[in-house]
Amino acid sequence: MSPNPQPFILHLQAEGYHPRSDKHSNVLAEAIAADLVRHCAIIGERAAKGAVVYDVNFTLRAGTADWNVDLVLGKPELGTAPPAAGAPILRRRPSTVEIAIEIKSIMTEHHKAAKNRKRDLDAHHDHVHNYSSLAIAGGVFVINAASAFRSPLRSETTTHRNPRALVEHCIDQLRAVASRAGTVGSGLDARCAIVVSANNVNLTASAFVTTPPAPQIGDPLHYDAFIQAICAAYSARF
Repeated sequence: MSPNPQPFILHLQAEGYHPRSDKHSNVLAEAIAADLVRHCAIIGERAAKGAVVYDVNFTLRAGTADWNVDLVLGKPELGTAPPAAGAPILRRRPSTVEIAIEIKSIMTEHHKAAKNRKRDLDAHHDHVHNYSSLAIAGGVFVINAASAFRSPLRSETTTHRNPRALVEHCIDQLRAVASRAGTVGSGLDARCAIVVSANNVNLTASAFVTTPPAPQIGDPLHYDAFIQAICAAYSARF
């Protein structure tokens, strides 16, 4: 099964993290879309036929409310041609959203950020399921385990005392987001925590953290389980 999404860590190594940029979330969204195509047979087969497309930074409307979603996959407009040879999936605006994934990063000020990001994910799944009870709402936390972080918006470097405890707190907040099984009720259909070590100074040293407290194989918050959960829900509903 898939490892952590490598294009994302390569982006952090090359460009670092800027809180006012959506580059990092776009790169991660693209990587998640590629893994869904690669590791979920039904999505891969439909994508190859042009029957499933994806987009990033998509405005999802439910009733009179709009929500910007980091990654969506769904049915294209009628008459859409399949992707060119060698291309696994088309990037197009879907006419019907079937998967909607929100990506939230917690790079510093973990306690404050985790509280706000949990609130964001709760609002996200409510909006997605107001749009359609069949739609799959996914949530991702990117959590920084580095002992320090240099934000481009600050002149000083922030020290993280006991980064392990900070990561554990953020993971607990993600576990506390409401979840649902099936198409009734409210909550996330799939979620994962991706833990990185990135101080935003020595960019090339940025790396995934795969040892505890990062979710391990068998944990529902592991990236593999996240991809599998979305695939299972998609296969059952669509």
